[in-house]
Amino acid sequence: RSSDLVVMMIPDFEKAAFALKAGDPTDRYFTNISWSPDSKTIYMFELNRAQNDCRLVSYDAATGEKLAELYRETSDKYVEPLHPIQFLPWDDTRFIMQSQKDGYNHLYLFDASGKELKQITKGEWVVMELLGFNKKQKTAIFKANKEHPLHHRLYSVSMKGEIKQLETVDGVHNAELSPSGNFLIDRFSTPTTT
Repeated sequence: RSSDLVVMMIPDFEKAAFALKAGDPTDRYFTNISWSPDSKTIYMFELNRAQNDCRLVSYDAATGEKLAELYRETSDKYVEPLHPIQFLPWDDTRFIMQSQKDGYNHLYLFDASGKELKQITKGEWVVMELLGFNKKQKTAIFKANKEHPLHHRLYSVSMKGEIKQLETVDGVHNAELSPSGNFLIDRFSTPTTT
């Protein structure tokens, strides 16, 4: 049985809404939609029904026209795009994409044309959440189980891949990052915390 048909509509507050020209939506999923920093481009992951072929596609936000296929990831099993791309706040020509293509969810740096520049986190552990960016230090702040599979710890990573742990207590950390990325609120628990 085919899936429901989905059309991505863009509201134009001066005219009528229009659809992205993504082609036939039959047996395709559209997910993790994001904007370019200048709001002129829309980015969307397009996934086939079998969920083993994923493409990151850009569209003109003014016309809905397809601009380019920036990235494609395939797998014998499945591809699971769970997060939209996030542009670097200090360089709007580069973005971070999360992928499990090496078997673990990690952060990858791309340029705006879709060229992969660097895998900035790697190892037999999982990036659980990209919390945001520290604009002053030009780092990404994330939560991962790098030290232990049951611990969720907080880290920063430079675009060169240099990782720094941000706290010193084992356990499960949940953080809220300030808009500047200079501060975070860390709520954590451990088996011995009361």
